[in-house]
Amino acid sequence: MNHTILPSLLWAALATFGTAAWADPPAVVGRISSVQGQVSVVGEGEPAAAILNWPVSNDDHITTSRGGRTEFRVGSTAVRVDGDSDLEITDLDDDLLRLRLNYGSVIVRIKNPDMLRDFELNTPQARVTLIEPGEIRVDAERTPDTSLVSALSGSARVDGAGATLTVANGRRAEVSFDSVRSSVAARDYFDIWAQTRDIEDDAAISTRYIPAEVTGYEELDRNGTWRDTVEYGALWTPREVAADWAPYRDGQWIWRDPWGWTWVDNAPWGYAPSHYGRWVLVERRWCWAPGRIVGRPVWAPALVGWVGGSQLQVNVGNRGRAPGLGWYPLGPRDHYVPPYRVSVEQEARLTWTHNGREERRDDGRDHHDGVTVLPRDQFEARHRVQVKQGPAVILSASQVPAVTPVAAPQPAAPVRLTDSNRGNWQERRDPQPNRPGLSLQTQTPSPTQPVPANDRGGRFADDARRQQWQQEPGREQYRRDQAGREQTQREQAQRAAAQQQQVQQPQQAQQEQVQREQVRAAAQQQQLQQQAQQQRWQQEQRQVQELRQAQQQMSQQQQAQPQPVRQAPPVVQQPQAPQAQPGRDQRDQGRNPDQRKDGDKRSKEERDKNQQNLR
Repeated sequence: MNHTILPSLLWAALATFGTAAWADPPAVVGRISSVQGQVSVVGEGEPAAAILNWPVSNDDHITTSRGGRTEFRVGSTAVRVDGDSDLEITDLDDDLLRLRLNYGSVIVRIKNPDMLRDFELNTPQARVTLIEPGEIRVDAERTPDTSLVSALSGSARVDGAGATLTVANGRRAEVSFDSVRSSVAARDYFDIWAQTRDIEDDAAISTRYIPAEVTGYEELDRNGTWRDTVEYGALWTPREVAADWAPYRDGQWIWRDPWGWTWVDNAPWGYAPSHYGRWVLVERRWCWAPGRIVGRPVWAPALVGWVGGSQLQVNVGNRGRAPGLGWYPLGPRDHYVPPYRVSVEQEARLTWTHNGREERRDDGRDHHDGVTVLPRDQFEARHRVQVKQGPAVILSASQVPAVTPVAAPQPAAPVRLTDSNRGNWQERRDPQPNRPGLSLQTQTPSPTQPVPANDRGGRFADDARRQQWQQEPGREQYRRDQAGREQTQREQAQRAAAQQQQVQQPQQAQQEQVQREQVRAAAQQQQLQQQAQQQRWQQEQRQVQELRQAQQQMSQQQQAQPQPVRQAPPVVQQPQAPQAQPGRDQRDQGRNPDQRKDGDKRSKEERDKNQQNLR
């Protein structure tokens, strides 16, 4: 029995080790979606100036100088960082976002309820989580040893100073190392800027076609148009592109572990179409086909195929011709093979589907659309390769059949920051102009005051580290600098208010002038209406007077004329009825027949005569 259990345990251990060794890279990568002023991202190599569409992931630090401001997005979640701030992304993956604000101000808006479970934001004094979807603002070290947590919408939970406090909408919690207080939340220009960004985000309609967790969806509405097709489903077409434009032709390649070569597009809308879905030529125009995304979308560094070979040569100026390296956008029926190690499950999530139909591999085709090419040695020696759109990077049609699929080369080992530099964020705080004269070297804790190994509350969570930091020589200078920053902020606010007042005064004078003109015009209109009404009343009075005079004249004329004598109507004499004739029997008595004939004849003549008289 022991011989049976031992191999099973060995296989289980090997499987566990293999799973750990082959752990998938994060399926979610954030995007720099707005940059104002001086903003830098510190990752694996040297600090880089933040640009639009720059990818951000685990262990990245986003640092802003005074007057700077930036925003990065993860799907529908927006994180805004104010000037003079340092924010660290400690964990980022599916439904997972953990941040640490070392100093400065940040506003976080979460719309997806699935993100609430594994979201937290830590400061030197507090741990902040969201109870419901909403928006919070956190300020750290603006006042020494103090963190402020404001609930702009929704509600939040704050753990600090040994207590837990629920912050309702419109309230603010003030957390120090030994106390927690509540007050009413206040707003400033940073909140107004974040609110403006929220309004733009809420107006997006691309979520009718793709999930809101596709990072960069909010840029598609104002830069292209959507339509539905039978063959590919939803298609998005960019509006303003050059005639020779193709996907992955205007931007830069950066090397980022563990994914390898990652594309950063120059177009503001270029993030989502570069890292999700496929591209297809429809009616000689490039269209992005996101496909039917099932579950959470998986981020890819670039959905392209690489081509090369000995016959692929490009011009390199005075050096003549050199081996080239090209790439082309994958279509809906092209299979994407990740150049980094992933599990079978995650590779299946990268498969393009539409209406339940999986993509069909087409490895045997010898023609690719939209091939862009550069000298291969640029990818072998650099970690950032600029791609400028133009004829020089477009592969000619005659060379397309000669290319063969290849793997992109790996550059030389990047220059990495040491672990101490990554761990001690204070060493990266710029003494000028943000922290003049402040010594930022972190000392090692003494053996009598060890730092707990499970210190997840922050670099200042334990008393030993806090006391050590308070005893640093630059602490007093930091307090003076903080007071100077607050005074500078007040002066800036006063100047801004004065400038706004100067701008508003001419506008107010102009508005008052317009109002006076409107009142004057209304008075003139009313006066004209009154005059017209008076004229109508006078005309009606004249008509009534004329009517009365006409009636009087007619009455006088009738009285002056003599009355005619009325004559009696002629009497019509009614004809008298004929007198009754004596009966025939009486007349015929004593007459012979001849006499009766004569009598009848005379009677008839008399009747005829009477009738004539009557007529």
